[in-house]
Amino acid sequence: MSDQAPSTSSPLKVFLGVMGVFVFFGFLVLILSGYAGHESIEDRAFAGQFDEETTKQRWANLEEVEAAQTELVDEEKVAKAMEALARKSPKPSKSGVVVPGSPTFMKQMEAASAPAPEAVEDKKPATEKKAAPEKKAAPKKVKPASEKAESAPKKKAAKPDATPAEKPAKQKAAQ
Repeated sequence: MSDQAPSTSSPLKVFLGVMGVFVFFGFLVLILSGYAGHESIEDRAFAGQFDEETTKQRWANLEEVEAAQTELVDEEKVAKAMEALARKSPKPSKSGVVVPGSPTFMKQMEAASAPAPEAVEDKKPATEKKAAPEKKAAPKKVKPASEKAESAPKKKAAKPDATPAEKPAKQKAAQ
């Protein structure tokens, strides 16, 4: 005998149970949010929560702010700018972007996948090729050593580290 009882919950029952829990919490949030008072200022004023003086002051402030905002924007300048933008639409220009699947893309793919062309060898043997006549270079003018020494910039002679006789003595001292 087995100790396990057969399962009575089908996937449909589990799904409907989970959906029921979500609906229950949805209604609970809906009811609680109704008590939170998400009313606009106009609705609260209509209900009489503000006195007449406060309501008039708020409407006066609103009109003042709207008037100041309209003074900042010059409608004629805005209209002229919009007309200029509408007249001067940018001309289409050629793009470097290739759309996949387009004829240009297909040509590029064919060119990229084609094997590299092999170098065509001449069919004539090397003996039959005509050699170009070699031109002899004109002899260069050689400057005498005295002129070279005068024209070259003078460099300071570097002092050698040690003479050949002093090298073994320095090596022994370093050890």
